[in-house]
Amino acid sequence: MMSSTAGDGPLGRQFNSHGPLRKVLLCPPDYYEELTISEIAQRSVEAGDKVDLLLARAMHAELVDALSGAGVGIFWEEAQPEHHWQVYTRDFGVNTPCGPLIGRFKYEARWGDEEYAIAAFDALSVKTCGRVTRGAVEGGDSWMLDEKTLVIGSGNRSTISGIGNAAEIMKPLGVEVMPVEFLAKWNHLDMIFSVIAERACLYCREALPGEFVTYLESRDWELIAVPLDEVMKTGCNVLALGDARILSFAENGIVNRMLEADGFTVYAPHLREFTKMGGGPHCLTFEIERDR
Repeated sequence: MMSSTAGDGPLGRQFNSHGPLRKVLLCPPDYYEELTISEIAQRSVEAGDKVDLLLARAMHAELVDALSGAGVGIFWEEAQPEHHWQVYTRDFGVNTPCGPLIGRFKYEARWGDEEYAIAAFDALSVKTCGRVTRGAVEGGDSWMLDEKTLVIGSGNRSTISGIGNAAEIMKPLGVEVMPVEFLAKWNHLDMIFSVIAERACLYCREALPGEFVTYLESRDWELIAVPLDEVMKTGCNVLALGDARILSFAENGIVNRMLEADGFTVYAPHLREFTKMGGGPHCLTFEIERDR
């Protein structure tokens, strides 16, 4: 299922995580179900709050409508019966100025998802720039701060050895990789840090290491603190669309109001069937193309 809601054009690069978003890769939630590979998902399952697949499909359709309404072209992976979290297309890797870097999943439940992403890229003639072959690197931990700086978090899912492998791949291509270590309970870096514009981010001060916060402050980043209670509801997990626009979700009211007060236009589809498993707009999308 390879289609786009925008015109054809060159595919395959993003120079940062905040420029105008042109094209994304999605996967329909046809086989989506609960997996307890994050603390938030574990809590939801223990509380009996399991996935409602029909509702998840309806909410994913809202996500598609929001992206289309923002002028973003949509391409699709083919959903596979044994890959229940393939809908979270973010996690197989990260796009860079040199093309997508294919990561490596830590948990067996996600093994093989990256192969379907590669198949989608092949169909689109998108050239990847490399593939992590040791440790683990997942896209939910990965942010292009600028054209030369890729940050990869190491909490629950990406490992220091994997980040080292990514650094070996990216350094000859002119991109430095910076590891950011944090507690495993936060799962991915996009749970506690989210780029929303050039040198601007949502962040959780209680969860991020002080040296990373200091690094951002020394480079004159605007840091918008998200309350801890909202972080536990996936409040940081948003997607920059560029041009002062953010893809958030309807249930993220406190953060949405913070963003609007800071001058952002917020797109907010209902996404609770995903956020209750620890996945938000950033998790559900993989950038194929961003402008600078």
